[in-house]
Amino acid sequence: MINNITVIIVSYKSEKAIFKCLNSIKIFKKVLILENSGDKKIKNILKKKYPKVKVYLSSKNLGYGAGYNFLLNKVNTKFAFLITPDASIKKGTSKILLKSIKFNQHSFGIMGPFSQNKNFQINEKLFKKNIYKANHILGFCMLLNVKKIKNIGMFDENFFLYLEDIDLCKRLILKNNNILINKDFVIDHVGAKSSNLKNIIFLKLRNWHWMWSQYFYAKKYNGNIFALLRFIPKLIFIFLKLIFLLLKGDKNSLKYYYRLKGLYSSIIGKKSYLRPENLN
Repeated sequence: MINNITVIIVSYKSEKAIFKCLNSIKIFKKVLILENSGDKKIKNILKKKYPKVKVYLSSKNLGYGAGYNFLLNKVNTKFAFLITPDASIKKGTSKILLKSIKFNQHSFGIMGPFSQNKNFQINEKLFKKNIYKANHILGFCMLLNVKKIKNIGMFDENFFLYLEDIDLCKRLILKNNNILINKDFVIDHVGAKSSNLKNIIFLKLRNWHWMWSQYFYAKKYNGNIFALLRFIPKLIFIFLKLIFLLLKGDKNSLKYYYRLKGLYSSIIGKKSYLRPENLN
């Protein structure tokens, strides 16, 4: 079964976080990494420490959606194990994952750990071995059935950051594929530590893209009128909040400024253009 799995990791200057991740997945024989920064030094560091890992450099920052598609097109195994640089598998649980695949390999589009988010909507127990159906799985750890993922067009490359995982799950469910959670499979996830970006740059990115992706997702599944009715009040609130914070001289005004820019850009139909390299 281990030969039927390829690990895929999309990284952006993640050399400080990724070593714990890679050390935790040594059981897997095939590991592919896309370094979105194009930094040859990072590639050399990874290749020196992990010579069996295949590292690709991107000529431009593809983000998560397009980055994962790039790697999925390199996968020639039945399954792809997607994990982010700031996540790691707890000792001993990789065997649990392999056993879960053996029992359920024909029944899911995506399988993931339960511990990542206790707020999941778990529908019902589907199989033995603590396997449950769910409505979605967060994107820092996903076991992908490659054929089923490719059948629905893989990740939507419009999403640079945020909601590319939720969108993938949504499209799988619409095509009657199962999303499964394994309650015995445990992942450590630090969260927001995938990159060594400066805090101020990450703050700008996360707030801009969070709002851009939310509106794009709403428009994609419910139409532009619904999205406008839902998000115009949010746009007004963010604008008023920004003015209030600016008048107070509150440093949180920067967060709302980038939320406003991201949401406005999405509403007027601009692509998800903001990149960390543009913020240096």
